[in-house]
Amino acid sequence: MKSIEEFILEREILNEKTLNFGQKNIKRFFNLDWNTYKEGALDKKTKELLGLVSSMVLRCDDCINYHLIECFKAGIKDEELEETFSIALIVGGSIVIPHLRRAVAQWEAVKEYFALEMNPAKRDVFQKIYSEIEKTIVQEKDKNKVMRFIVEILDKEIEYYDWTGFYIAEPQSKKLILGEYVGEPTEHIGISYGEGICGQAAETNETFLVPDVSLQSNYLSCSLKTKSEIVVPVFNVKKEFVAELDIDSHDLNPFDAIDKYFLEKICNLLGQLFLIKG
Repeated sequence: MKSIEEFILEREILNEKTLNFGQKNIKRFFNLDWNTYKEGALDKKTKELLGLVSSMVLRCDDCINYHLIECFKAGIKDEELEETFSIALIVGGSIVIPHLRRAVAQWEAVKEYFALEMNPAKRDVFQKIYSEIEKTIVQEKDKNKVMRFIVEILDKEIEYYDWTGFYIAEPQSKKLILGEYVGEPTEHIGISYGEGICGQAAETNETFLVPDVSLQSNYLSCSLKTKSEIVVPVFNVKKEFVAELDIDSHDLNPFDAIDKYFLEKICNLLGQLFLIKG
């Protein structure tokens, strides 16, 4: 799958070549296509969602990618897109499923790409944090000291990170054991795989971004103040799940694609140390 940047660049280059080659009929069609999705009796969001459904049913991945980008620019949210995907699946049937899978993955990539572009101030803060952690890992091979540095710098630099800590995986017992953390003491010093958000991340090896913990039936409450949570798995160089980074916030829905992007990069760095005794 191409990166968003590669897709946008390739599309621009090929469109230019096609329009330079094409005579009036090709140019007329391109112009008609462009004008069809402009704001009119139907708003831009509705038109892009209609285009996305059609592209999924017709199984055109390039068209799907384009409409996903335009959907993001139009301000479409995850819940709106989920319902749109459901319509495409009902209309197109199970043959749409492979394209649905790719569309879901591409939507995450679109959000990450444009979040970095649209919020440069936040991006720069995280880039600075990442650089400091990268330097520390070069100098310090004790993973516990590195984890202590990570939780401290994240707690210091990101205002809405109100509890930041690591859980270490014990695969034989399928338990997560509390490691380095900053924040109020927690009673959850051991969590079984599958239990709560942390346990789900351990079981699925996926990042969990929870905008509102009160809507989660499987949430383990650490504090009445906690409103949202993000949990990012850590893998060693053998791609084995070894730990996870858990962050709670007292704010509703403060985490976005920038948090996810940089926290996953930080955890990828940290994972290198889990084959080193220390």
